[in-house]
Amino acid sequence: MFGPADLALRRLAVCLPPFAGYALTRAATRRIDPAREQAAREIVTRNAARVLADHAAAARAGAGFVAALACDDLDALTAARWPRRLRLATTRSEGIEALPPGPLVVASFHFSGGFRIFDVLAAAGRRPTFLWAEDHDPQPSAYGDALRAARRHHLGRVLAGGSWIVPGPGARDALAAHLDAGGAVVALLDVAPEKIGLRDTAPVPLFGRAVALAVGLMRLAAARALPVVPYDGRIEGGRRVLRFHPAERAADPLELLAAVVRRLERIVLERPFDWQGWLDLDALIGPDPLAQAARDSDGS
Repeated sequence: MFGPADLALRRLAVCLPPFAGYALTRAATRRIDPAREQAAREIVTRNAARVLADHAAAARAGAGFVAALACDDLDALTAARWPRRLRLATTRSEGIEALPPGPLVVASFHFSGGFRIFDVLAAAGRRPTFLWAEDHDPQPSAYGDALRAARRHHLGRVLAGGSWIVPGPGARDALAAHLDAGGAVVALLDVAPEKIGLRDTAPVPLFGRAVALAVGLMRLAAARALPVVPYDGRIEGGRRVLRFHPAERAADPLELLAAVVRRLERIVLERPFDWQGWLDLDALIGPDPLAQAARDSDGS
């Protein structure tokens, strides 16, 4: 979505105080390419209306989406370029004092602002790791390459052991070993499992639809009676705020996954513009039948 002018803007914003950097990112990104802004607004509004059946919430999602996404990308660059002390000084955590002791899973959707989770957990001595299948853009760009490099650099510094866990053979054993050693696993649940090669899936209600989501990590948590803590992020007064919600526990992994997803649904309703899933909705919940019928009638 973003191009060379956006990358230059992000690099400038990294050099500014946080409040000014976020403000510049929100305001200037819209002006760089008004046609892009309008197209994204229309897609996000349409997808949000389809899922939420709430036109006011859908309009809010469309109006704020591009700015929120741009600020989230800025977080990746600041994570790579700012010193740890500055990253932590410009991040506030809500509910971290209530995190259960010992190993745990912290889970979210792709909400704008969630990237600070690794700093916050590492600073609290929780030894985070992450199951990460890096995306490969079919149309490589300098912007995408810079963001991926920034994320790799940051995760290499802050994750326990200095690396993430890659999906595939041995991944579940590596996650289990990390939990059994007392660490924390960060999970992003709103990814179509086939996109990252995950085969252990289960249908879970998401906004009234049965959606296949990865359930393997929930099996590990349920088998060990471990808590799963939903979290989200937001911008507030020039700071990133991470919010930890009450822990979910269940002996049934599907029940555990469904409970976490219900909590994350409420966050989407609260701040629909912060959910990045709107642009990749078809992969997650399936294509819109009406849109597909229109494409079929056009022969496309």
